[in-house]
Amino acid sequence: MVKGLYTAWTAMVNEQHRMDVATNNLANSNTTGFKSEGSSQQTFKDQLALKIKDVTEPGTYAKRVGKIVPGVKTGEDYTNWEEGPMKTTENTWDLAISGKGFFAIEYTNKNINVAKEDTETEIMYTRDGNFTVDAKGNLVTHDGDFVLNAGGAHITVDPTKDAQINVKGEIIQDNQVVGKIGLYDFEDYNYLSKYGENLYRAVDGNTQIEATGRINQGFLEQSNVSVVDQMVNIINIQRHYEAASTMIQTCDNTLEIAVTQVGKL
Repeated sequence: MVKGLYTAWTAMVNEQHRMDVATNNLANSNTTGFKSEGSSQQTFKDQLALKIKDVTEPGTYAKRVGKIVPGVKTGEDYTNWEEGPMKTTENTWDLAISGKGFFAIEYTNKNINVAKEDTETEIMYTRDGNFTVDAKGNLVTHDGDFVLNAGGAHITVDPTKDAQINVKGEIIQDNQVVGKIGLYDFEDYNYLSKYGENLYRAVDGNTQIEATGRINQGFLEQSNVSVVDQMVNIINIQRHYEAASTMIQTCDNTLEIAVTQVGKL
């Protein structure tokens, strides 16, 4: 009976985690370039099967399950890298990537102590192409971070002139190429760590490859979150959570009877 309490508790913890993931997806349904996330679970049956197949123990010894608790173990979160729908903006500096690839930006940490003179910057990658040009002609994000070219340098244009950007990312002004927007891609997206809403940093072990995507001027890639699917998912999570909560109440009532009434007989 006590194990039943732990089983229901693991279910409630797992459903709470699933709810956190689903509500975060829903909150970012209108965030440009956002990629939805999901969560995985490992059941007691899966954990037991792995333990039985464990060859690290001598074959003549009985396999011990150890501290595995009957119930649900929260697994790893994963990202849905499916391309989101394109939204037409007709803005010169709004860019969207069709296919695989990321823009690179020189991200500046805005949370550092304002008294510090040094700035903490690092390279981040994003699918959010909502860019603009500052007064100095630098191509930047709306947060003021520099957009980088293929060589990792800042991109500077003439802010007073019209510009066209072709699918290769080449910026053309007065019929001349004045810059090229860098497009980056990676062999394995598991080596990308999410930062904030739609930024990613490359972690140790990543391998860069040639990007095959195309850059589209005057478009923005919307979030790939399906609001309807997330709402249905949230309803299912609530029902599972309530069922686990009811199980705990039932186990608690049964234990109370066992202690207060059965013990008197």
